[in-house]
Amino acid sequence: MKIDINNALTVFSLLFMLFGAVYRLAQVESNINARITRVETNVLSAVDQLKDSVNGRLYTIEKNLDVHLTEYEGRKEHYDYRIHTFDTQLEHKFNRLKGLIKQLSGFLNRESGFILRDDEY
Repeated sequence: MKIDINNALTVFSLLFMLFGAVYRLAQVESNINARITRVETNVLSAVDQLKDSVNGRLYTIEKNLDVHLTEYEGRKEHYDYRIHTFDTQLEHKFNRLKGLIKQLSGFLNRESGFILRDDEY
């Protein structure tokens, strides 16, 4: 009878250790899964913050670019206007000078017979 009780205790202790080992493995697995979930949550929140930050920076950069492009267009129009104004003033001055030269050549031709050698006059 001693052997039967010994065998029964051995089987009972083995079953108890087996259930204990399974329970401990379940605890370790649960702990690992909780840590993975925590890390995944932290990574996702960090990615969301970075995405918001990048979106904000891109929006700011886009607005700055729009402002600079608008300033560039304004300056370009201003310079075009100034150059056009300068060209018209210069053309006006040369036309007046051309008229004056024609008048002088006509006067000199009548008074002294002076002839300009340029074909245009």
